[in-house]
Amino acid sequence: MRTLIAMMIAAGIATSATAEDGVEVTVDESSPAMHMIIGKQKVWATPAFEDYMYMFFDLCDAMELKVGEECQIYPMNAEIGLNALATEQNGNRLILYDRRLSAEVGGEGAQMIIAHELGHHYCGHLGKHGDASLELEADRFAAAAMRKAGMSLDAAMSVLPILSERPSKSHPGREARVAAIKAGWENPETGKDCRK
Repeated sequence: MRTLIAMMIAAGIATSATAEDGVEVTVDESSPAMHMIIGKQKVWATPAFEDYMYMFFDLCDAMELKVGEECQIYPMNAEIGLNALATEQNGNRLILYDRRLSAEVGGEGAQMIIAHELGHHYCGHLGKHGDASLELEADRFAAAAMRKAGMSLDAAMSVLPILSERPSKSHPGREARVAAIKAGWENPETGKDCRK
């Protein structure tokens, strides 16, 4: 596993900086991203700490995703307003995670959030703004990944403190999201159905 992580970091990100140094990521309404932050922003993202890299690769392994293809995604840490997002920059797929979220959801919740963002990449959601059903697909994928990684339903539900009760333009309400998480965890074989 350590060799795999070293290879991913050594590959770098196609910008003037390398992944080891970090990269400046521009996010705005035109970005192919899910979970937009407000307005046009440039954020500094650094490679995810080892614990989050392990979470990411454990999820890839659990969902039987190929590292050189489906899991060629760079998990990065960035302060993005207590949020996480799946995006792409210069042809590189990224997951940006604000580590401050971990104080709200714990380690298991962090893994569920990373699985959710991985789901957006796997399901091909980037660039499809404003469709709340995509969040439910990513929730089902994430819960299936958690189950296949040996995590409990309670672990998958540890994201509840950050889920809004009320639906928004981009996200369903908590009740619909809880139902999607339960469905993905109870029937993990359906986690990849978003590509059908």
